[in-house]
Amino acid sequence: MNAFVNNFHQINPHIDHFLQSTHCQKVWFASHTDTYPENAFLVKFSRIIYVLEGEYRTMIGYQGEHTNIVAKKGEIIFIPSQTWDLPDWHTDCRALTVLFGHYQVGMSLTHSTIDGDKDGKISVNKATINEPLQHEGFYLEKILNDLAISQRPGTAAKCVAEGLLRYCREKTEALIEPAQSATHHKWRAITLYLQKNFGPGITRETVALEYNISPNHLSRLFREEGGLGFNEYLTLVRIDRVKMLLSQYQMSMADIAIRTGFKDCSYLGRVFRRHTGMTLGEYRASYGS
Repeated sequence: MNAFVNNFHQINPHIDHFLQSTHCQKVWFASHTDTYPENAFLVKFSRIIYVLEGEYRTMIGYQGEHTNIVAKKGEIIFIPSQTWDLPDWHTDCRALTVLFGHYQVGMSLTHSTIDGDKDGKISVNKATINEPLQHEGFYLEKILNDLAISQRPGTAAKCVAEGLLRYCREKTEALIEPAQSATHHKWRAITLYLQKNFGPGITRETVALEYNISPNHLSRLFREEGGLGFNEYLTLVRIDRVKMLLSQYQMSMADIAIRTGFKDCSYLGRVFRRHTGMTLGEYRASYGS
């Protein structure tokens, strides 16, 4: 943990300077392509890149094509899950990448420099917030995903992207606060349990029994510690697994519904569309391998 705290001491001043002196100029949204270049960075979690200094040159998927872009200081690139980028670090640039995982939020501050015709130098400082997005952070990231689907990089996108960075910056302060309560650790343990146990038969009552607490206590725990109701959190876990199965396997919709704890394919389709804005078929067509 101390190594992460030390790295935040190196990263936070750059975040503060960006928030105090730089207005978000533009948001780029990467999108799915049927193919992607060799060595492209493709992960199942969404990422966001803030250009703090210089120019960030990269290739992304954009409207079905491989597109080279040059993002300047103050510009932001949002890369949804199952989309990719391929940065070119042969430039003078300082960029902050934030990755939103199931269990934690990772930060990487990358500084690249070039010296004439010589090969450039790259330094990277990494740090981790050892919990997933919660409360407003969760909803801000969801809004960016919705904006990415509709490709609307306007004023709202800039405000949301900056708000998400402010949320992460505030979370880094908690790393030097006193240890978290036993209640928070229990909530954390239950969320990890649900990441692995989300299929048929998993309900508020069965999970409460597993952890020897009452169902009402479990609901209160999720509202107070995570900012989401128990059923809402479980649904999001299931939807995330549905996305993975749609994009990586040729399973039938009925089998996916059963495996992920939905009562039938029709109900899954309604819930999936409400959360993603896409039908199951549309998502598989866009992100399937």
